[in-house]
Amino acid sequence: MTSATGRTLLANIVNDVMIEAAPPSYARAMAAVTPRKLWLAAPGDCVVTLAPCPPAFRDYVARTLALDLGGVDIVAPDTIRGIHALDVVAALGATARVTARPSLVPFVVDTRVTAFARATGMRLYPYDTVPDDGTVAAVRRINTKQGFRRIAAGLGLPVADGGYADQPESLTAGLEQLLAGRRAAIVKVNRSSNGHGTFVVRNDAGSPPVAQQVRRAIAEQGAPRCGWVYEELLPFDSVPSVEMNVTATGVSEFYSCDQRSVDNAWTGMTTPAARGRLSGALTEAAQRIGGWLLAHGYRGIFDLDCGVFEGRYVVTEANVRRTGGTYLEELVGRLRRLAGVEHKPSYWHADVRRGTTRLDFAAAVGALERAGLTDPAAGARVLLPVDTLRTDGKWRYLVCGTDAGSVADAERELTGLLELV
Repeated sequence: MTSATGRTLLANIVNDVMIEAAPPSYARAMAAVTPRKLWLAAPGDCVVTLAPCPPAFRDYVARTLALDLGGVDIVAPDTIRGIHALDVVAALGATARVTARPSLVPFVVDTRVTAFARATGMRLYPYDTVPDDGTVAAVRRINTKQGFRRIAAGLGLPVADGGYADQPESLTAGLEQLLAGRRAAIVKVNRSSNGHGTFVVRNDAGSPPVAQQVRRAIAEQGAPRCGWVYEELLPFDSVPSVEMNVTATGVSEFYSCDQRSVDNAWTGMTTPAARGRLSGALTEAAQRIGGWLLAHGYRGIFDLDCGVFEGRYVVTEANVRRTGGTYLEELVGRLRRLAGVEHKPSYWHADVRRGTTRLDFAAAVGALERAGLTDPAAGARVLLPVDTLRTDGKWRYLVCGTDAGSVADAERELTGLLELV
């Protein structure tokens, strides 16, 4: 029996849609950030995370949002668990707490979530009815690199030259053919996320033979069953992303950003994306992907990642799920409403960086407050959305404000305060 109000926010960030078989290091890193779900909670909600939510972090969220977390049911393990969120629920005997709410809001629609929703009668938000197997299969297909390339090309969207290989030998042969007359290629595990398993193969005088580079990379990472996509490594000037929302009535833009990355892996973003000659084309490309998803029964958030170079663009992947930026855009909107400020678009920067400061999370929050960087009435303010210092030694931050200049100034001040590198 479910209650009439409330949601269960399910952090199923470790799943078989985003990655074929999550190795422990990847799963742990993904699980560590899941306490950020607390920023989206409302009274009556249940929040399922894969990592502990320490008292200092809970107090920080409650104070910032003026939220009584006593009215939020938090289902969290005592240690970081790099497993499916429903396994955490089962291990903690929390199924009744999860199903006491009528609505289930997952990070991604996967087969386990849809089966759970059918079995319990929960509404799988934002669907009116639980999506059928065809929709789930479409989500799985477009969340692979090969599936996305085929769908995008079929919609008339530009993709980088390249191909797919299911064995190391065919990968080497494909790369050798692609690199004839080209300097470098990027290789991506077919079903993977956050840059996991990505490597670059170079074709210049100082580089080993292609076969040797492939053997070395596979020896370090292992050979995935799902294969690889390989593409020409293009000289991108920017890597914008357009996040969209699919409803029964159509596809609309949620927000846009310019992505920040290190070693071909996403770390953060600057929002909104810089406007340029290709901005309209990128939005139109996202609309086409959204139209395909709409026709296949998908509802909810997705993003389209792109690369801009030499006055042209290619589409690189679609993340058909909530993303690392979805909750940040939602959080920024919540903070605006709390401050009684309405402005669009949202201006915010987010990133993940190491710092040389000896401050711990609670001390850093205090230092930000003393520096005036948390004032809701200021032109920009800083938040630390989650504490992963003990896991990876990195600071995760959000700077949001009323204009791009104020946000950039606050980020520079934050960089100095936390000695970010």
